[in-house]
Amino acid sequence: MQLESPHIPLGISLDEGLKILESFSSEIEKRTDKEGEFYKIVFDNWECGFYERNGIVTSTWYNDSAGRETEEGINSKVNRYLNRYGEINDWEAGINNGWIQFFINHTSGVNMAYGLHKDVIRFNSIR
Repeated sequence: MQLESPHIPLGISLDEGLKILESFSSEIEKRTDKEGEFYKIVFDNWECGFYERNGIVTSTWYNDSAGRETEEGINSKVNRYLNRYGEINDWEAGINNGWIQFFINHTSGVNMAYGLHKDVIRFNSIR
């Protein structure tokens, strides 16, 4: 399985994040909520975006239908996303509250929340 969504590194500038989204689509949705400004692009099989605060990308979000047909496919996708944000061996599984499975990577300073029921992934900077 290959991921079609762009990799949006955490800690990059807002301008760099927007350039990544613009390289996939000129239609970027923007909204403001309690977490800050959120920018998103939407395609048929996936959508992704990021939050920025003070001009820096602090969180990324992926709703990617790849692999949803099987548990093996979902596991493969989750591992591929984890690998984007740090070495796979540096990730530790955290709490699973029945809705969200948390992962943490102290080496890269990132955590990941995986929505078990909606198959949505979010990465957050912890530095």
